[in-house]
Amino acid sequence: MKINHLRLIILIILMIPLVIHAQSDNKSSFRLGLRVAPSVGWISTSTTGYESDGIRFSANAGLVTDIYFTKNYALSTGFSFLFPTGTLSYRDSLLRDNAYVAGQLNNIYKFIYFEIPVMLKMKTNQFGQFSFYGQVGFGTAFRMSAKAKAEFTPDGTTTSQSSDLDINNKTSLMRESVLAGIGLEYHIDKSTSLTAGFNYSNSLNNVFNMVNMITYEELKGLPNYLELNIGIFF
Repeated sequence: MKINHLRLIILIILMIPLVIHAQSDNKSSFRLGLRVAPSVGWISTSTTGYESDGIRFSANAGLVTDIYFTKNYALSTGFSFLFPTGTLSYRDSLLRDNAYVAGQLNNIYKFIYFEIPVMLKMKTNQFGQFSFYGQVGFGTAFRMSAKAKAEFTPDGTTTSQSSDLDINNKTSLMRESVLAGIGLEYHIDKSTSLTAGFNYSNSLNNVFNMVNMITYEELKGLPNYLELNIGIFF
């Protein structure tokens, strides 16, 4: 499934008049911040014979821009560097010494993406120095790097062979995702605040371009993650 990018462009265009109006009424309608986010990632797959082998730890980071078009509603965007990761175990056949050998593969995948999110952010009024928020939207990410650490155990042996692979040409350039998050904001003064919360990113499109050499079935994998989002707005 792919997100229609035209819809995102139309959404941004429709927001422009609201943002302009907000700027004329509210000097603090534009906020800029930085974030870091420790995360746990995994790869969901529906391909027969493939198993997602647990979660792995990583981290994300980026810049956040909140554009408020009313007091408690904002268009939240910016950019992030994502480092999703995950593992898959499956049987496959690999080329060894000019011949294909069947066996068990355990792959650790590590991706680097540059993502541009577009989300609607909804925030409560302040309770003392705190306010709470929820946000939902879409993310469009562009692959910068894709690597796999492969551990292959040929049939009839107990000795595994490890190798580090560049799989850029076996993965799609773009990752589309649904984003959702909740959190709280601690207001230090009128312009500065700290934020903490959880964000969930669910991939919408298959990021692999691979075919199993035993079953000839296409691998379908979705790298997802849950992150602890920690940020500061200036």
